[in-house]
Order: sequence, then C-alpha cells, then structure tokens
Amino acid sequence: MAQMIPLDDYVAQVLETLSPLENGRLALEEAHGRVLAEDVTAVVPVPPWTNSAMDGYAVRAGDTAGASPQTPVVLPVTGDVPAGAAPQPLAAGTAQRIMTGAMLPEGADAVVKVEDTDQAPGPRPLPERVELRAGARP
Repeated sequence: MAQMIPLDDYVAQVLETLSPLENGRLALEEAHGRVLAEDVTAVVPVPPWTNSAMDGYAVRAGDTAGASPQTPVVLPVTGDVPAGAAPQPLAAGTAQRIMTGAMLPEGADAVVKVEDTDQAPGPRPLPERVELRAGARP
C-alpha cells in the first residue's frame, strides 16, 4: 500500500511542477481555449441604457417599502415593455410588465422577478421590499 503524505506536502509537490503561462496579444481566431490575462472593458456601455435582467415588473423600489408576506404591496400594472420598444415613463405607485433585455422605463429603478409575483391579471401583490437597482443592468 502506498504511503500517505500530508496534504500540504502533496500540494507543494504539485505546485512545484507548475509554471506561469506566457501572456500576450493573439489574433481572435487564435484565442480559442485561452483565458484572458486581465479584464477587458468596453469603451461604451452595451447596451447604452439600463435594461431588465429578467422577465418581471418594472417598479420604483421605494413603492415597495414595507412589503412583507403578511402585508404585500399591490401595484396596478399600467403597461407592457417588450424588448426593443421605447417604454412610457413609469408613474409612482404603478408597475409595468417588462421582458428580459427591455429598456427600463423612466422612473423605474428596480425589477420584480415574475417568479416573485402571483402572475394573476390585474394588480400584483409584492411579498417583500425590492432593493434599488434589483434586476436592472448595468
């Protein structure tokens, strides 16, 4: 039976066999299977507007203050925002149904995931407070 060695010794032996990989610039077609040596940052935001990271309801986070499972906040749904459409501004105390990737309406600062609602037609009870910028990108 092989002799057991302490874990720290084993890790040290493995690390001795490793060496850092060279980094440098490659043509895109040569980069398959490679890993970035540093972060790449876009020069301009893409897309150039805040958008929904999920299907749900665009809201003002402040309108959900005090929401809990026992006392959900109910907001009337005043419109739909499909991806690619220019939304109407969001009035205080209302919500707009929004699709993934759609532009957040002016006045909205959060998105409630559709899974966190009862999905019934009409007003939506929100079982908990929504944090500012929740469900929004960037």
